[in-house]
Amino acid sequence: MSLFKAALLIILLSTSKTPIMRKLIFFLSFFFLLHASLNAQDKVYRKNGEVLKVKVLEVSSTEIKYKLFGDDNGPIYVLEKDRINKIEYENGRVEKPTIDLKDPEQYSDQLKKALKINFLSPLFGYTQFSYEKSTGVGKSYELTLAIIGAGKNQTLDFYNYQQTEKRDQFGFALGAGYKFNKLPDFLFGRTRFTHIMQGAYAKPIVYLGNYSENVLVNKTGQTVIERQNVTFGALQLELGKQWVFGEKFLLDLYWGFGIGADNKNEDYYYDTEAYNYVIQRLGTSPGFSLNGGIKLGLLIK
Repeated sequence: MSLFKAALLIILLSTSKTPIMRKLIFFLSFFFLLHASLNAQDKVYRKNGEVLKVKVLEVSSTEIKYKLFGDDNGPIYVLEKDRINKIEYENGRVEKPTIDLKDPEQYSDQLKKALKINFLSPLFGYTQFSYEKSTGVGKSYELTLAIIGAGKNQTLDFYNYQQTEKRDQFGFALGAGYKFNKLPDFLFGRTRFTHIMQGAYAKPIVYLGNYSENVLVNKTGQTVIERQNVTFGALQLELGKQWVFGEKFLLDLYWGFGIGADNKNEDYYYDTEAYNYVIQRLGTSPGFSLNGGIKLGLLIK
């Protein structure tokens, strides 16, 4: 019975002239007012089975604020939405709180750009930089620049060549890819979402590059050094996982596979493999290609 109906009974009580009817209406009014008062409360059903009788003050995207029913001057309590099955309001409306991982507002205060460097690339004769920008929840694009030669100058190796020679490699390679991330998780307790740029991902990426390097060539029984110019490209699918630490630093581990092609002269080599720094081609060109790395990064505005 609503408070309106209870008030209507009180009006009837005041206008009734029959004592018995007045007593009956008074009793019914008191009952309905008591019933309405007892039901003028919200109920919070927790996942642990507990039912809280409260007055809900505020429902945000991650938590609710409430006071215990009948304790209007008491403290305000906060409960995370991931601990709640449903909220039943005094008017009968039922709400089942959900946490929308796709809602961009959940990550509005996070940095969404990063500069990265391939930590191990200098050991293999080049240095690779990357720029990543989030374009939405679970999506980002990444651009890379590799400076071939900014790293270890590798030694040439030929079975009957006695002198030590270096590759003296020099060139550049560019890459452009689009990353599809697994939706970020959220942490329990004080409900908090992990970073929008954190998580496992798959990234189709295209590489194009050009460089020159010294090679050893066997000519009429003599081994000589020649300079070779190489243009290469590859279409890769890189799989990896990225972690964000302290909302500022990140670690990106990945490996990739795909199809690579180049114009390396196979007469210079015993086999059909070709090391093109940012990728390794297996088999004749075009052929199966591999790459991988460990990137360290800094989040920026």
